[in-house]
Amino acid sequence: MPNSKLVQQVFDTGYCVLEGFFGQQVREQIISVLHKVWTDVECPSMGGVFGFVLHPLLKFAPELAPFYAQAEIVDLIAEVLQDEVRLAHSGAILCDETRSFCHWHCHLNGDRFNQWYPKRKNHHGVDRLLCNVYLHGSDSATGELLVWPRKTTDSWQKPFDDLLNEWNGQAVVACPPGSAVIFDTALFHAARRPTQAGYRYIWGGHYQGKNNLTSHREDNWFESPLIEQYRRDYPLFASLTDISPSLLTEPEIIGHS
Repeated sequence: MPNSKLVQQVFDTGYCVLEGFFGQQVREQIISVLHKVWTDVECPSMGGVFGFVLHPLLKFAPELAPFYAQAEIVDLIAEVLQDEVRLAHSGAILCDETRSFCHWHCHLNGDRFNQWYPKRKNHHGVDRLLCNVYLHGSDSATGELLVWPRKTTDSWQKPFDDLLNEWNGQAVVACPPGSAVIFDTALFHAARRPTQAGYRYIWGGHYQGKNNLTSHREDNWFESPLIEQYRRDYPLFASLTDISPSLLTEPEIIGHS
């Protein structure tokens, strides 16, 4: 089924939200897996800027592989990318009330964090998307997700130099537990401090078109017998992971337009 309204939202604002996509039982399964990974490594801090980060997630929690096989999400991503979809990065972030303001950042390609290769003239499409699932939701208790809405035709330059405070014109994304937020890598986003004790777990991945073999600095990969078994058991997951990193090409460094 086409997701034209949500797709248009991505083109118009850089993101869209599938509210409450994952139900309580699935959320509890995923949270349990992530929490076990955390306890198995002796409960490191969930504070700081980003919390406890897991990249590649499928290395630490391969049993989450089947949850990537969500036809509705993959179809929406395919419609935005206008291509078949591949999973280029798996990850998760585990935070608690000790997390600070998560400063503004984006996930455009480049050799350094928050740095990127300049946008090509007349570049109007979307090269890469993130789908992050807010397992505990996004609200004042967990610390709301903040985004800087932008059209896909807009400049990639950051609108303000101050990355450590809220921006005039930002949008506050409030959504219930289990919501999936899909956004362009060019979308600047941040997160407020939590206001209550508790967890804020985010799980998801980065997606790129199968005909777009440009490598990205955040690409990650993990193979194991268990992952191969999941690929056999879940055809959609197999389709998302059937391109080897050895096929990827280095990004082209171009001059400013």
